Amino acid sequence: MEESNVNVQASDEVSYDTLLKSKVLLQNREQTIIKQISDIIDTELERAGREDFSILEVGYGDGNRFRRLSNNYKSVKFTGLEVRQKPVDDMVALGYDCRLVEAELFNEFFGSDETFDIIYGFGVIHHMSDPYKSLESLIGLLKPGGVIVFFREHHKYDLLSHLYARMKGNWVYEKNTLKVKRKSFKELLGKYTKDYSVKYDNNTLSMCFTRFNSVFCKLKLNRVPFWSGLTIYAKMEKK
Repeated sequence: MEESNVNVQASDEVSYDTLLKSKVLLQNREQTIIKQISDIIDTELERAGREDFSILEVGYGDGNRFRRLSNNYKSVKFTGLEVRQKPVDDMVALGYDCRLVEAELFNEFFGSDETFDIIYGFGVIHHMSDPYKSLESLIGLLKPGGVIVFFREHHKYDLLSHLYARMKGNWVYEKNTLKVKRKSFKELLGKYTKDYSVKYDNNTLSMCFTRFNSVFCKLKLNRVPFWSGLTIYAKMEKK
């Protein structure tokens, strides 16, 4: 991998709110996200037969999810990365291992002895000027048998996200979605493991309504690129 760095498309001055305004719906979405990553953590803890895991969250935002997971898995060491100074300062003040990044080849922010059992994030890869190089640098931080997963990544066909970003005037920070292609991620992950998937996930809005989400899936609308993000998953082979 060429050792040139990757710019992050993010800013302290930009509001990263979503289409959702209802507090209840936002809480429902957050509960779904927590369950998704918790299911993966539980599965990997059971497989490994140990609890001294190290987990990295990339782009933890306000830190609410990071704190909840840290509290739920007290034997696990959580580390967080964020591109905005204030969220990092706030979390460090609370005693969490959180670090500021301004450009991503992620190995630059960790010592050679710092590796992770699980690396995850929600909607962050598409903010990077070279999503594939960024993901590859994160793969390099995984332990043998480790898991990397990113949920709800916007991509070139994700029309709803494109329209909303333009409406909010945030397109300069979302334009890298045009570089995100399902096929390219599959090709990258296939270089490292056979146990991977890059699939369309459920629409963020539909996830907040249980009954509607069920219909959404039954109609296979969650497989339509225009209305869905990508979930990127890979489990590395044990050496």
